[in-house]
Amino acid sequence: MCGGTAESDFEPFAEETATTVLEKSIFWGATDAKPEVYAAEDVSQATIDLTVEWVNKAISYWGNYGPLEIWIVGSGKEETIALDDKWCEVRTEKDPTWNEQWDCANGDPYESGNGWSPFYRYITDGGAAVSNYIREDIGYYFNALIMSSKYPGPEEEDYKPVVLHEYFHVYQQTNLSIPESPDTDGDWRTSNRNVYFNGGEVQVPFLMEGGAEYMAQYWYSMEPDVDLGYLKRVMEYKAEAINPYLNSGKSLRELGYDEEFNSYDILTWFVAYLIHNTSEETFRVDFWTQIENLGFEKAFETNFGKSADDMINEFDLWVAQPVNLLLEIIP
Repeated sequence: MCGGTAESDFEPFAEETATTVLEKSIFWGATDAKPEVYAAEDVSQATIDLTVEWVNKAISYWGNYGPLEIWIVGSGKEETIALDDKWCEVRTEKDPTWNEQWDCANGDPYESGNGWSPFYRYITDGGAAVSNYIREDIGYYFNALIMSSKYPGPEEEDYKPVVLHEYFHVYQQTNLSIPESPDTDGDWRTSNRNVYFNGGEVQVPFLMEGGAEYMAQYWYSMEPDVDLGYLKRVMEYKAEAINPYLNSGKSLRELGYDEEFNSYDILTWFVAYLIHNTSEETFRVDFWTQIENLGFEKAFETNFGKSADDMINEFDLWVAQPVNLLLEIIP
C-alpha cells in the first residue's frame, strides 16, 4: 500500500504541479482538505482503515487541520526503506525547495546507525509522533502524523487513543502560524513555534503532552463502545507517577521526557485538574487559540484565573491527597 490512500472517508490525493504547490505554500490551519495516507507495503489494509477511522473521529471532535499526512510504518526493514523513498518523492514533488541531501533519508541508519531517515527508528522503538514542518526554509508547510506497528500495535486498544493523542498535537500546533526561522543562531526564542511547543522548552511541554493525553483519553472514554469506568481506570493507573513526581522536587515546568517516572502521567493529571476548575472547552478552545496573540503566561492566567506557577503550587498540594479523592474529579 506504499503511497496509497485508505478508502473510507479519504479521497485519493491528486497529482499536483510545482506551480500549484507553491501557490498553496503559505496555507496552515483549518482546512476542508482530507489527509493523505501513506503506508508501508507490510501494513495491512485493516491497520490503514483503523488508523483512518480514528483520525476521522479526531477530526469530528476537534476540527480538520492541515495540511496533514498520515504515515504508517510496519515492521520490515526493506518495506520501511521503501517508505523512506516515498517520503522523499512526495516531499520533492510538493516542494521544489526541499533539501534532498539532509531532509530525505541519508547515510546508513538501519545498519551502522550513522545517518537518518524519517522512519527507521519505528521498526525497533515503535511508538507514534507528530512532526510539524512550518519553517521559513521550506516552501510547503505540513504536519506528518506517524503511526507504527508496536507500542502500541493496532491490535491493542491503546492504539486508538494514541491516534487521538497524536492528532491533538496537530490541533495544538496548527494554532500557531509563525514559522521557525532558519536563522536562529541557536536561539530558540527567535521562533514562536519553539517558544510555545518545543519539547526542550521548560515553560510549556507539560501542557503539550498532558493536554494531548488527557484530551485523547477523555474523548475516547465517551465513545459508545467504551466501558463507563475506563477514564477513572486510566487515571488511577497514571496516579502511580504522583509520589515520584512530588519526591523529585521538580516543577511541572521542568519535567522532561526522560524522567525516572512517566512524566506524561503526572502532566495528564494537571490538565485534568485545570479542566475540573474551569471546563474542557476553556482548555481546548479558549486557551489554545489565545496563546499566539496573548502569549503563554497571559493566556494561562486569563483562562485559569492565576499564573501557571501559582496553579502548579496549588496542584502540588491538591494532588498529594489519597487517589480515591483525586478520582472524584474524573468524569
